[in-house]
Amino acid sequence: MRILHHALLTVLALLIQTSWTHSIGIAGIRPDVVLIVIVFIGIRSGPLEATIFGFVSGFLLDVYNPEFMGVNACANAVVGFAVGYSRVGIVAEDLRVQVLALLIASLLHDLLYFVLSSVSNPIGILAGFFRYGIGTAIYTSLVGLVVVILVSVRFQGGIHLDVRRLHE
Repeated sequence: MRILHHALLTVLALLIQTSWTHSIGIAGIRPDVVLIVIVFIGIRSGPLEATIFGFVSGFLLDVYNPEFMGVNACANAVVGFAVGYSRVGIVAEDLRVQVLALLIASLLHDLLYFVLSSVSNPIGILAGFFRYGIGTAIYTSLVGLVVVILVSVRFQGGIHLDVRRLHE
């Protein structure tokens, strides 16, 4: 059942990514909705499922850009594995940790994407990462924050902060 749930989330994210994010782009920077789902799967289910869903979703995104076929698949699979593998050492229920994990995952994804797609042009790697990668990571993290808050309010009755931890 969990795999079916993740598959439906991935398909929904792919549909949103390919149809809706173009309209909310700011200066060519769009949130990566598929990456939000991959990070969610990695935190909830571990490295194997996140790697598989990352590869499949990346491959389906690469179909739209065959010039760099396989680049998104590789980057999404690596990010899915990294998030899933690192979930053991983090408190995944904390909202701040989830947003930070999403920010780091987005930076890693964009760095891998620009390295793999600009192998013959090392200057293009840095230019692309600083022009698009950092902005995309911040935008994706903000959208991920809104999604986590909305999901928490809808399905868990709101966000519960541990006040004792705020005074430490």
